[in-house]
Amino acid sequence: MSPVRLVPWFVHAAIEYAAGVFFVLAPFVFDFRDEPAFPVFIAVGVVVLAVALLSRGPAGVVDVLPPKVHAALDYLLGFFLILAPFLFGFDEVETALRLSVFIGVAHIVLTLVTAFPLDAEPADGAGVGRSDRSPGSGAPSP
Repeated sequence: MSPVRLVPWFVHAAIEYAAGVFFVLAPFVFDFRDEPAFPVFIAVGVVVLAVALLSRGPAGVVDVLPPKVHAALDYLLGFFLILAPFLFGFDEVETALRLSVFIGVAHIVLTLVTAFPLDAEPADGAGVGRSDRSPGSGAPSP
């Protein structure tokens, strides 16, 4: 998932919560409430917060999304943010254009350098103890 693992996953999660709030507030702070960027930024903020809340990780609340799915959604979101100004017609709104492209690139880079867990086990260790069973039998091995 991540070729370079420099950023701990809990830092990634904290950044995502901050980014989600930032996206919801950005149209008001940077005054582009009447532009096509407004619903895009609000939707992206909600999606970022939802992914953070639903992820199996240090800051996830519901523990539904495995790390691989979380990372895949992060990459998709980053590319979406880079393309959004051109797809939704706010490439003329300089502030929204710059924010969207810059944060899209930053999100991809953050995901590339995040130390996501490599195994498929839940972050809370709920899968511990599975190795003491023999394959296919469901019974503890001698």
